Amino acid sequence: MNEIIESLEKFGFSRTEASVYLNLVQKGARNGSQIAKDLNISRSSIYSALENLYSRAVVYLLQAESRTYKAEDPDLLFEKLKKTYCHSADFLRKRLTELNKNEDNSYYLNIRGFENFLEKAKQLLLSAETEIYINTCIDLNLFSSELKTLEKRNIRVIVFTFTDLKPGDLPVEYYYNSIRPSEIDEIRMMLVIDRQKTLIGSSGKDGEVIGTFTDNPLLVSIVSEHIHQDIYLLKLREKYRKDLIGKDILLGTLQENQ
Repeated sequence: MNEIIESLEKFGFSRTEASVYLNLVQKGARNGSQIAKDLNISRSSIYSALENLYSRAVVYLLQAESRTYKAEDPDLLFEKLKKTYCHSADFLRKRLTELNKNEDNSYYLNIRGFENFLEKAKQLLLSAETEIYINTCIDLNLFSSELKTLEKRNIRVIVFTFTDLKPGDLPVEYYYNSIRPSEIDEIRMMLVIDRQKTLIGSSGKDGEVIGTFTDNPLLVSIVSEHIHQDIYLLKLREKYRKDLIGKDILLGTLQENQ
């Protein structure tokens, strides 16, 4: 029952109001004294809750003299609640979007934890309208549902990796470079959506994933170019059957020693 009460609270019920409504649903028409006895809550609190519920048409007053109340049918109640909340959500989304147009939309969002990073990646995948670039060593099957949805929408998904992810029948253009295998426990991802948004992240020394999301045009461009260059180098290697980056090409930098 606590789970039902907690769920009702998410729809704007106080804990007492939720308990009262649940009591009326279970036991039928009752007055405040009976409900107070059932719930072991003071009658003043019960009648206050009943008045609030009555004003919102969540309960009905059957007999004024005895102040007997009946719960609204749950199916009808939640149809009304759903319409109310959907209308409010649509209104807020429209108004907030209008207000947001006057602001600088370039921002950075820091993300900590693999599950949070994964959820943001899935959200971004489903927001795509044209094309997606991915560089990752994360198992692509974690995104199988999103990738299949993107296939139905004819969204192009390009994946590059240094880890053999074995995509099977997943609907992606897959490029695997075996020349520099990733570390076994490494978690790494770069994601670009429609060349407008990017999400990057990796696991630190403690194993925790730290990521950043941004729509900053410069960083989006850098990540997009990085993924393209990885694929170009792989295709050149396959075309000429050798690694074209020899000692005569290297710069002797810290980056090359990583």
